[in-house]
Amino acid sequence: MAMRKDLVYVMLGSALPAVSNFVAVVFALKYLDAAWLGRSYALLALFFVSIDVFNFGSARLYSVTKIRERFPSLLFLDTVSATGSALFFSIAAWIMSASGAIALPQILPMLVIAPVGYATSHFALGYLRLKGGNAAICAVSTVSALCRCSVVWLIATHPSWSLYLPDLLLLVEGSYGTMLLGAYLIVRTPEPAAPAGPAALRHLVSLGGKELISSWYSNAIFSGAKHLDVIIAAMLLGPAGAALYRGAKSVHNLAFNFGQALALVLHSRMLAWLRALRRHLSRMSLFGVAIAICALLTFGAFLAFKIRLFPTASLGSPSRQCLFLFLIFLGASLMFACRLISITVFSISKRTFVILSTMEVGVSLALLSCLCLIFGVVGAALSVVVSCGSVLLASLVVVQRSAHAIRVD
Repeated sequence: MAMRKDLVYVMLGSALPAVSNFVAVVFALKYLDAAWLGRSYALLALFFVSIDVFNFGSARLYSVTKIRERFPSLLFLDTVSATGSALFFSIAAWIMSASGAIALPQILPMLVIAPVGYATSHFALGYLRLKGGNAAICAVSTVSALCRCSVVWLIATHPSWSLYLPDLLLLVEGSYGTMLLGAYLIVRTPEPAAPAGPAALRHLVSLGGKELISSWYSNAIFSGAKHLDVIIAAMLLGPAGAALYRGAKSVHNLAFNFGQALALVLHSRMLAWLRALRRHLSRMSLFGVAIAICALLTFGAFLAFKIRLFPTASLGSPSRQCLFLFLIFLGASLMFACRLISITVFSISKRTFVILSTMEVGVSLALLSCLCLIFGVVGAALSVVVSCGSVLLASLVVVQRSAHAIRVD
């Protein structure tokens, strides 16, 4: 029962930010200036890239027994992360603001306060997850989700505050980290003496150097790339185009988070289900299912066009607008399927999982850059479809080969 409750909290903690971001982005696109919104979201994307580049994965490292036994706390590693993230974010934001691609906060110290507040919570997150504090994480995620929506409501109802949109967006993320750190400080148990300062860092590298590098690589490459696309879109499409792309990305994030959460629940049965589907469904049946899904997505795109889910009028004809919306939903569906099957690929071969994940990152960013130049924001939506479709196809081949190898054995 306790495990089920923890699982529910983990799923809620993952789903709530995605849902709140979707709601906030939809309303922001309707009621706020698109160009200013695009520049503000580009700043927020740069913020998360800065966080990920210097996230050494103390949450993941704390789950390694030999590290946990030697280091009761990894806050010293978060201090390094916070320092690096704050310096990187401040310098990068200052340089990129000159191009007009991103906005700067009115209160410039927010460029330091926000990354420090967020980055000092990496270890706290891992500690709370390991010690049964998922309810606290869920509570913090809920508060942050409500704050994100409240920021849009505040700006929409008080236009004079619109200049402070970047400040408020950064404040919400910095507060999220501070709340997690506060929750850790409240629930932590007394800790035995442990190495501190530069000596602790050297000791950690000698004890778990491989884990440290792989954890950093995972955050810097995979997580960082999830936000780099918004910056690329802002530079290639302009602020208004980036804002519309951010709307599409909010749908993709919903699919990503729900797919990831569902995969955690179903991972023990997923491989058996895939094998059963392969045995009992013919190619014609699978083709029929694909046609039905495409018909459903087409209807969803038409409905989204009718209710003006996103401000797509700038794209031109209704058919082009519907195509853009269809590509958004198709990309989200493929991303959802990729997340569901990714944990199965991981269980088959960790090396293959890393290769496919790296391919997904590289292909998606390369396609985004190329297709944006050719087709604009429609090309940005198409890039997600092509990259996720390629990764899904490769993942299915891996699963099929694994099933064949088991039969041969």
